[in-house]
Amino acid sequence: KRLWTALAQATGARGNSTSLVGTPDQVADALLDYWRLGIDTFLIRGFDPIEDAHAYGRDLLPRVRALVAAETGRSAKAA
Repeated sequence: KRLWTALAQATGARGNSTSLVGTPDQVADALLDYWRLGIDTFLIRGFDPIEDAHAYGRDLLPRVRALVAAETGRSAKAA
């Protein structure tokens, strides 16, 4: 869910050019699905490396940590 492959198709690129798209809550929920499958390392990047890194740290990663913490019973800081 939330997987967008049009960029890979347009550029002829492979796996490194797919995206999870949506609001921070939607993308966090999609990442949680992958985490539930046992994936615990993600490559997250965007087109504007500095601004995107700030946005991920501000808007996405806290949500993912909170979701993982809720599933594991750990604090969001430890997740």
